[in-house]
Amino acid sequence: MHTIADYYIQVTAPNHIIGGFTVTGIFAAIGGINILQDYRLLPVILIGALLPDIDTTKSLLGRMVKPVATIINRKYGHRTITHSLIALVSLTALISAFQAAYFSDIPIAQVFGLAYASHLLLDMVTVQGIPLFYPFSKNPCVLPGNPQMRLRTNSLRHETMAFCIFIVSALFMKPLFADGFWTSYNRLFGSMQHLVSEYHKSENLLKVEFSIQHGSEVQQHVGLCVAAEGSEMTIITKQKQFESYPQDGQQIKDIYPTHTKYQYRYEPGSFHDITVDSLHRLFAKGKYTQVEIQGTKPFWYLEKQLKKKGSTVKMDYPNRIRIKEIQNDVQVEYVTSPAIQHKREQIQRLQRQYSSAMGDYAGQLASYKDLKLRMEQTTDHIQKELLMIEYQQAKAPAQPKAVTDKISALESDIEQLKQADGQKYREKMEAAEEGPLVLSGHYVRLVIEGVEM
Repeated sequence: MHTIADYYIQVTAPNHIIGGFTVTGIFAAIGGINILQDYRLLPVILIGALLPDIDTTKSLLGRMVKPVATIINRKYGHRTITHSLIALVSLTALISAFQAAYFSDIPIAQVFGLAYASHLLLDMVTVQGIPLFYPFSKNPCVLPGNPQMRLRTNSLRHETMAFCIFIVSALFMKPLFADGFWTSYNRLFGSMQHLVSEYHKSENLLKVEFSIQHGSEVQQHVGLCVAAEGSEMTIITKQKQFESYPQDGQQIKDIYPTHTKYQYRYEPGSFHDITVDSLHRLFAKGKYTQVEIQGTKPFWYLEKQLKKKGSTVKMDYPNRIRIKEIQNDVQVEYVTSPAIQHKREQIQRLQRQYSSAMGDYAGQLASYKDLKLRMEQTTDHIQKELLMIEYQQAKAPAQPKAVTDKISALESDIEQLKQADGQKYREKMEAAEEGPLVLSGHYVRLVIEGVEM
């Protein structure tokens, strides 16, 4: 013959465990938390889903800590303080402090709070409900309002039905738990807009499977997404080449993003005064998302399979960098420092501000003199007295401070910058005439953990 305590352990506790796992997984997925990413989260869900019933010795957890359960039950009874928002918020805050001190990389507090809340939610669906706002209000909170639609905790049939529903739901929602709500949502629609959203919130690289339609031809593609903005994306193909889509006349369709285990980062770097051979050796290995090169004289370079000439070049996602020196070409472009234009704009701004301030000053001074003139010319004693009081309260406006010194300093800075630009130009001319091509610049290197590029 089964006792009430046996019923709690055999029926109610499993429902709270599997129901807590299901409910917690759903809401955690919406919040971007994968409860399957770390095995340590499973006992957190287990404890959180059972903890509210620590107020009775008939529960599974109450039997394990019977002295604590006895004290709580004698003081408050069952389904009171431990089934309230106060307990939920207080315990979650306490665990949040513990998490910040010892497990900052694991969302323990969030998962515990959801598991604890799942227990309260499931108990609200029962006939008797729970006093959610205890001790301020002891009225039970229930879902739904119709008692005929709620579960009966003493009904084996109701409990068994709920258990089966939770089991089936947990099995079918496992992909949702693993990938998260928004990833599953973005996969469902399979558009560039959803890929961009998924790319920006993902900490790891995304594997992207998609179709490219060009006219009536449709091709399947797959790669690691390294950039997604607007209507374009850039991937690394199986051949470890950068490719950007869509290209001329193409349409991207049926995009299916999948999270990978690969973490990635961007490492900026620079190089100074190196030869062409040294440049080729520098970029022989690895993948670079941005490369900017400046030469002491013009050189040949390839851009989209076209041979071009210049003394500077900027490349985004280059698969290959090839530079060739131009013999006997001493043309050097004169580069003006952008700071000169900035300082000229500062001078114009100061002049406009001073002109506006002088206009305001002239208006205020005219009003002040007019008040004095009216006071002196009026013959009405009362009016004269009132104007005298107004004149005494008024203050003569202060003339704006001249900006000539600031403008002179800025003009001096401009002259110094012009001299520096001229010196740089002369040095480049001398280097181009006398020495070989020397290259400087900077880059951004893509590093993928665990992948040799």
